[in-house]
Amino acid sequence: MQQPPSALKIMNSREKKDLFKEIKEQYGIEKTILNKYEYLERSDKIWLTTRCALSKDLKNLRMEGIGMLFGRRSATLKLTTNAVQLFGKHATRNVLELEEEDAWKYMRGLDISDLSHTELSGYVVVKYGDDYLGCGLYKEGYLKNQIPKQRRIKKF
Repeated sequence: MQQPPSALKIMNSREKKDLFKEIKEQYGIEKTILNKYEYLERSDKIWLTTRCALSKDLKNLRMEGIGMLFGRRSATLKLTTNAVQLFGKHATRNVLELEEEDAWKYMRGLDISDLSHTELSGYVVVKYGDDYLGCGLYKEGYLKNQIPKQRRIKKF
């Protein structure tokens, strides 16, 4: 028999402080931008929600999460596409701006090679102009696509 999923846990102030520190170090997004929300966690996933949503009686509901999936933890924090599109404009670190041709390739789900941003490494905020496309994995001139398949552009 399969074990039921572990319960969502509301992050306490210490856990949120650590999360905000990690986001600041990796993406340069300030705590003041993120502090308006509540964060929940289960295993490697982090959800963002409002205080109002948490004030409801939710204990009898079976659910995956509350609010928006914000990120996943592995060795480092990877923000979801939704999180990048909401908070990417506040990022001051690890932001990779693509040229138009590469942006189209990226949105079609392709990896991009021959990029020369030597100061970047790991998960990055990917943008084109004023548009924040999502999160990508950048290493040594190569950008590994992280756009979910259902969000990729098939025709244009």
